[in-house]
Amino acid sequence: MARNSFLGGVADFFGDIGRARAASALYNDLSVLSDASLKARGLKRDEIAAYAYKKSFGK
Repeated sequence: MARNSFLGGVADFFGDIGRARAASALYNDLSVLSDASLKARGLKRDEIAAYAYKKSFGK
């Protein structure tokens, strides 16, 4: 049972790394857009980080 818990923890860790990379890529993609382009997507510049996190981690 402990082995399954360990492997689950490792899988969660690597899953989180993948989600963090996705959040970073989304942040980078959005941060280069103009304020007008962000507005068209319903975003403000100061909301990009929270948006990328929510999209990637679903929280």
